[in-house]
Amino acid sequence: MDDKSEVYDVPAIRAKLLEKMKDDPGAYPKLIEQRFPRILAKIADLWGKPALDQYLDVLMFTDRSDRQGFPPEVAVEVFRLSTAHAALNLVKQAKVTGWAGVDEAVLDKKAFAKDE
Repeated sequence: MDDKSEVYDVPAIRAKLLEKMKDDPGAYPKLIEQRFPRILAKIADLWGKPALDQYLDVLMFTDRSDRQGFPPEVAVEVFRLSTAHAALNLVKQAKVTGWAGVDEAVLDKKAFAKDE
């Protein structure tokens, strides 16, 4: 859907997003605001929620062949937003499997127990 066919209250969306981004207002997406107000509205709704990380990933990486991608300067804004939002540490780390989750001290303790 073309963003120009829908009416967005961009000043209200801007105020909402800037309030949520108070820790990093420099990451505010000016070009997305100008060119893609629908995306701006979605970002404003999701800011501060783990779902935004997934949404920004979808914007940056798509497996749909009918997408031409963003202009480079807009892609930089999406990346900057992704970095700023990721810094909020809202997404819990995935559980590790295998040896990655085992502390070396635990392994040493078990090794010493066998030797005794």
